[in-house]
Amino acid sequence: MVKLIAADMDGTLLDDQKRLPNGFPKLLECLAKRGVAFAVASGRSYPALQMLFGKKTEELLLICDNGAHVRIPGKAPVYQCMPFSVVHAVLDLCQKLPSVVPVLCGVDGIYYPKAAKSQFEQEITNFYVQFSAIPYAELYTVTDPIIKIALCAMDGSLEQVYTALQESFGAEYEVVISGDVWMDMMCKQVSKGNALSDIQSLLQVSPAETMAFGDYQNDISMFAKADYSYAMGQASDFVKQQARFVAPPNTENGVVRTICEVLQITEKEFMQ
Repeated sequence: MVKLIAADMDGTLLDDQKRLPNGFPKLLECLAKRGVAFAVASGRSYPALQMLFGKKTEELLLICDNGAHVRIPGKAPVYQCMPFSVVHAVLDLCQKLPSVVPVLCGVDGIYYPKAAKSQFEQEITNFYVQFSAIPYAELYTVTDPIIKIALCAMDGSLEQVYTALQESFGAEYEVVISGDVWMDMMCKQVSKGNALSDIQSLLQVSPAETMAFGDYQNDISMFAKADYSYAMGQASDFVKQQARFVAPPNTENGVVRTICEVLQITEKEFMQ
C-alpha cells in the first residue's frame, strides 16, 4: 500500500510549459483522504516552488535544491551549506570555462554574474525567481549561505564541464546533471534520495510503501528508495533503466494518471 509519493517537477509533474497538471489540487485532496503524503522533489529553490504551489506550499513536504534544503510542515527548515572556500574555488574554475555561467543558490537569494548572455537570462527565468545579477567579482563577496551551485552550459559543453567539475570536486561533493544544459553541485551525501529517506524515517514509511517519479539523472537516487519507481516516458534510456516502471510522458499528465491507476482513484472520486 502506497503511503508516500515523491515527484520531481520539471519534465515530470510539470508539462513543457512549466504548468502544474489540471486537477492537481483535487489529487492532493484525494491523497490526503487516503492518508498518502505527497513530497515535491526538485532541483528548484524554495521561492520558485512557492510561486508554483501558492498557499499549498506550506502543506507539502518539500525537497528543494536536490535535497540541500528540506521543509516539513511544522518543523524548522534544514539546510546543508557549502564552505565559502569551495564556492570560491568553483568560481575560479568557471572563469577558465567561459561558456559556463555559475548560479549561487543561497538560503535567502540566487546570484549570478551580470555579464551573462541574453540566452542565459531567458533560461534562468524558467527555473529561478528572486535572483540578482551582480559583477563576477562580487560573487566572491556573497555572505548568504550557499546550499547549491548550479552551472549552466548552453553551448553543448555540458559533459565536458561535468567531467571537469567531477575531477576537481567529485571526491568530496555531489555533482549531478540536472537538465539539458544544467548541472548542480551540493555537499556530499546531498541528494533527493537521501532527503526522501529522511522523510520516510520521519513518517515511518518503508520503500515498499513509497512511489517516486523522475526524468533526469538527479532523480535516480530516489528510485533506490521507492519500490514504485517510475521514469517518465520521455526520459533517456539510461534513466529508464534505473527505474522499475515507466510512466507516460510529462506532456500526457503521466504522474497524475499513474497515481490514479495504481491507487485506484476513480473519476467519480476525482470529481467529488
